[in-house]
This record gives sequence, C-alpha cells and structure tokens, in this order.
Amino acid sequence: MTNTKRDDPALCCCEYINEDGELAHLLTTLCNCEAIDEAFERLFTRKALEKRHVVKIMDTVSDRLRIPWCGGAKRVSLDVASAVLCVALTIFLGCFTWTITIITYIVALPAILFSIHRFIRKKVAPDNTSTYGRKKMKDVLKYSKSKFYFAWLTVTISFLLVIYYTQVILYLKISPYENFIFATFVCISGTSFYLVRATSCPGFETPNKTEDENYEEVIESGAWKLCAECEMQVPRQASHCRTCDTCYLLRDHHCLWLDTCVSHINDRWFVTGLTFGLFALCYGVHLSLTTVCHPRLVDLYFITVLVPHNCPDAFMNFQSSLSISAACYGILIAIFVAVALIQQLVCVMSGVRLSEFRKRRQLPNQPGTFSVKNGLRNCLNFWWRQ
Repeated sequence: MTNTKRDDPALCCCEYINEDGELAHLLTTLCNCEAIDEAFERLFTRKALEKRHVVKIMDTVSDRLRIPWCGGAKRVSLDVASAVLCVALTIFLGCFTWTITIITYIVALPAILFSIHRFIRKKVAPDNTSTYGRKKMKDVLKYSKSKFYFAWLTVTISFLLVIYYTQVILYLKISPYENFIFATFVCISGTSFYLVRATSCPGFETPNKTEDENYEEVIESGAWKLCAECEMQVPRQASHCRTCDTCYLLRDHHCLWLDTCVSHINDRWFVTGLTFGLFALCYGVHLSLTTVCHPRLVDLYFITVLVPHNCPDAFMNFQSSLSISAACYGILIAIFVAVALIQQLVCVMSGVRLSEFRKRRQLPNQPGTFSVKNGLRNCLNFWWRQ
C-alpha cells in the first residue's frame, strides 16, 4: 500500500495515515486497539504491566488523538489535550455549589497540577557523564521539556476570557470604560509575555577557534569557561538550563508556564507581564463578582469602592454558575501570579537573579539579600540599564 501524506487533498477531513502507514478514520479511534486490549488482558489475568506496555498505549493514544482538518485529520499533542481537559473539567466542577467550588480550586486543582508536575519531572534523562568521569550526578540531569504548562496557561486564559465576554458581559452591568481598562490590561500582559518568548536567546556568541584570531587570548583571559554540560565555551556569567539544554547569559530562571528561559534580555518584559497580568486578573474578578453578586459601596479613605456583598443567586442558572466558577479560578491564578511577582520584585530590589537568590538561601548563616537602602537604586538599574 502506498503511504499518503497527511496533508494530501485526497484525504477527507476525518481520515489520516496512522503510525503504521495505513489509512485510518476518526470513527475507528476506539476500535482495534491492540495495546489497550493486551493491557486489560494482563490486568484480568493478574499480570503486571511492563513499561513497554505503557509506552505502547501512550504512543497509540498520541497517534489517534486527532481533530478533523482539511486535507486529513491533524494530530493533537497529548500535553495540549490534557491541559484542555484539565481546565474544562475544573471549571465545570466549580459550577455546582460553593462547597464543591472551594474544594475544586483549593484542593483538587492544585493536587492535579502537582501530580502532573511530579509525573513530568520523573521523566529525567541523564546526559552522558563519561566525559566527566562521574555517574548519577544530579548536576548533569536533563529534564524533559513539556508543553503542558504553556498549554495549560494559554487554555486557562482563553477560557476565562471567553466566559467573561460571553457570560458576564451579557448582564449589561459593565460600562464600556471598565471593559476598556480590563482589555488594556489583558493586551499589555499578553504582549509582554509574547515578547518574553520571542526575545529569549542565549545572549552571546561562542568564539570560533578557526575564524577568531584572538581566540586563545579570549579563552585565557578568564572571561569564558567550558560548560561541563553542553561542552561549549560560554561567558563566566552564563549558566546552563537543564530543561532548554542551553546556556544563557545572566540567566534568571526557567519559566515552566511560558516554556522559555528568563534572562537579562527578557526579564523586564517578564516583570511587566506579571504586573499587568495581576491587574487584569484582579480587575476581571472584581467586575465578574460585582456583576453576578449584589454589590455595595465601601468608603476607602478618599475613594468609594464597589465590592461584592452577597451572592444568593450565584448558582441559580448556568450563566451565573459559570461566571462564579471562572471568577474563583481567576482568584487562584491571581494568587500564583502575585507570588511570582513578589519573588521577582524582591530579587530586583536586592540586585540579584532568582537563581542566585535561591542559591544564597540554601547556604547556612547567609544574611538576607534584600536591602531597603539600595532597593530604589537596584530598581533604577534594572529598568534603565543598557
């Protein structure tokens, strides 16, 4: 049988070429699955599942997880599919009662994310350590890179925005001015995070031994070092990321949720995205709760603030239930963002990178790096450096 390309116009939107090179259809997704049949047979006969059986099941699921598309069904990444399922299920469970909502967002969702994170982190592949003469060394382990975190963040923000503009706005209680402020916060935050990913790069060029005439002088000057993990000449201030498997100059940390490294090149965009992202989440939650719930005015110093008072009709219909669930979800995300932002601000005012800040905290009898006296100077150096 001649193999057909996946984008072959001869394929209908539900057909595809499977991993065996055979023509398959989406209607047969749950049929003829030898991997799952063999796994259940071993379970019923009280035989242990071996690693190869689990790998075969995952490969089969990954190959058959597709959506209809022009020119043939397109494969959907298992990370993306699990992120969509996780977010949709969480929001759905938060639509019943206050008790279930609280349990979902305080217990269930953090537990699910932690379990998935532990599962991904266990997929660690050690590099070849024969060069260094050491085995099972923790410093040369390479973490597997997963798209789940970035997919989960993207799907979460998309779901919250869709619910806001299709459910909360329909109450007709939010003014165009308030909606404009919220949209501005979202756009600035989204643009900043996009620039974090778009501008991420090592930040240096490795000297070429054959083309650079001053190669020996540059290496002997001590400004460069040999990275023991990627075996390349890198600047003295560069550090290796075990997830990206790349060295970055003045590296801050690897952001799992953006699936990229934060360094001196994009750290200001990262802080800007966190700041306006927190503003957008807090303001969006405020607009949602004051719309669905019964609000009241509270005098706060020289201003009057509208705050939610009580929510007797929170779960009376699907529209209000979905709005409340999304608002509670937004509160949880806002807490995570606030913690990350505070962590970054402490490092900025202390004049250190997050990776350096963590190393100092692990050392015994080390004084705190935060200084109020030099905080303003460090902030100015952070924002106005060349």
